[in-house]
Amino acid sequence: MVTNMPDIVINILQLCLDAAVLTLCCLALFRERYTLQKSDILLFPLILMSCVVARTDYVAVGQEGRLFMQKGFEISLSNNIFTSCFLIIAVLMLASMFLKIQDGKTAFCGTMMVFSVYFLTRFFSVIFLTLCGANDIVMQFGVRLLAFILIAVLIFTSVFYHLRQLIQAGSFLVCITTASITVFFVTVLSLASFETDKFVTHLPMIVILLLALMLIDSILLFLNWRWEQERKQIRMIEQYVPVVEELISQVRARQHEFNNRLLAIEVAVSSAATLEEAQNSISELTKGLAINSGESALLSCDSKIISGVIFGKMKQAEMIGIQLDAELHILFRKTRVPETAWVEIIGILLDNAVEASGKGDTVYLRSRQGKQHSEVCVSNPYPAMSNMEFMSLFKKGLTTKAEQASHGYGLYNVLRIVERYHGKVITRNEQIEGSNYVVFGVVFYNNQA
Repeated sequence: MVTNMPDIVINILQLCLDAAVLTLCCLALFRERYTLQKSDILLFPLILMSCVVARTDYVAVGQEGRLFMQKGFEISLSNNIFTSCFLIIAVLMLASMFLKIQDGKTAFCGTMMVFSVYFLTRFFSVIFLTLCGANDIVMQFGVRLLAFILIAVLIFTSVFYHLRQLIQAGSFLVCITTASITVFFVTVLSLASFETDKFVTHLPMIVILLLALMLIDSILLFLNWRWEQERKQIRMIEQYVPVVEELISQVRARQHEFNNRLLAIEVAVSSAATLEEAQNSISELTKGLAINSGESALLSCDSKIISGVIFGKMKQAEMIGIQLDAELHILFRKTRVPETAWVEIIGILLDNAVEASGKGDTVYLRSRQGKQHSEVCVSNPYPAMSNMEFMSLFKKGLTTKAEQASHGYGLYNVLRIVERYHGKVITRNEQIEGSNYVVFGVVFYNNQA
């Protein structure tokens, strides 16, 4: 067998870089930095083997003794549709098995997104190097290195977080949009016979078509997001509005009692012989008539959904002997933060506060609205914490609760929502009636888009 050692080394390095870029895409889209595991390292050699199979020149092996084809792989990992499909299926299976992706839609959307990101980074790297006048060995290695660096940089931004959110949604539209870019590149490369030179020749037209496709995908994803928000809103209305109606029915039931008491007071005053006797009668008849301050705050809240959430948490807290004191001074529906986000934030903060409290404790929910901001804080009795201890609780998977596996995501999700709407997290210690309380809250600014 006639071999050229430098060519073999070059091909092996290229394959390793290809596999590294593809593996990095998989880990960035299926994992987060906080959840990486040692077993994830096994993904690289398996993807490398798949790349070797896809790139092997089976005809040349029998005729000339050459193992790998030399050029034309600056964008694609293979040079025909069949091996491209093989790679997609291989990555789909490997991601499902080694990254433990149980849901079929998530695995499919994620795999399509992996190849879409892979093609886009390689495509823009080819454009950049073409404009720089690179060719041959510089182009072959430069494309791979630039793609790897670009993906590594994007990992430290919120790009992959938003892509993961799309993948987890797994709706029909998301499946279409994630697959569209991969299908586009495979189709265009097929028309160009998988030759990079032919591909670059028609670069202006390909760029225009790609931008048009990405615009259509963006519109579809925006529509999908709007529909998802509407579905969330409907689900929350179905879940929490009946709870508010229960509160209203309780108040209406007490209204009858109030009317009866008023009649009794009128009779007592008219029949009393002295002022002191009338005062005593009124004092007896008005006992227990006051409306709970928390329930009063809920009735004045402009959002029935948020009122329902808080009222439900009040009842849950009462069952374990914890009092929930709420004061609401925000018009939630007039803030730029949607009700769905407020519901998630308030629910998480109240759940954490109640779980960290004991029988006989009081949890305080306070909100206030200024000209430029809206603020919600929840406080519960707890030993004083340092700033480092506060902020460590917002990391994914970290919790002070005994059941580590099922906790540690609430405050992390709050932080994500705050970042999405450009707000701030509030953490502090404060003294209430001689006891230390820890405070967790959020603030959103009204003048930011």
